[in-house]
Amino acid sequence: MLLRYLISAFILLLFSFITFRVIVKNDYSKKGKLTFVSYSLEVLIFALHANFMYLFLPVKWPNFPPFPENIVHIIISIAFFIIGFLIVAISMSGLGYGRTMGQNEKSLKTSGLYKYSRNPQLVGYGIILIALVSLYLSWFSIGWFIIYVVIAYFMVKTEEEFLTNNYGEEYQKYCDEVPRLIKLF
Repeated sequence: MLLRYLISAFILLLFSFITFRVIVKNDYSKKGKLTFVSYSLEVLIFALHANFMYLFLPVKWPNFPPFPENIVHIIISIAFFIIGFLIVAISMSGLGYGRTMGQNEKSLKTSGLYKYSRNPQLVGYGIILIALVSLYLSWFSIGWFIIYVVIAYFMVKTEEEFLTNNYGEEYQKYCDEVPRLIKLF
């Protein structure tokens, strides 16, 4: 199982690197937006990552193993899951379709959740993953979360280069004021 997990992780990370750092970056630089292909590849990467957990969960897709017996553990994990889901939903709906598709908008999105994080949708999804890792804690689930962090980094790095090219000083000022992940104070 370990070998299958490691090989699958390597393939997913390589596919993510090629998608974000080559294909998406190329679309941004040549077309100024994501194409249908690059956007579809992004969606595919996150779908593959979400289903990657079935390499280590002791159940078949789409089932989940039973919850742990500790009710407090379950409640805390479900609360994190809901918070993460709400952050993703609010940030994605506030971003709008055009920006989600990487289209060259006239202005940066800096209001709503984007006042506290330059990537609230990725933070929200990360919180969802933390809830799942907590419920099904193992070295494999921790590795699954680390794989997400690396994939998110590839995506963010590419988007930041695109936004810097499009918005220049305005984006740099935004980066100086709002952190990549979470603004606590």
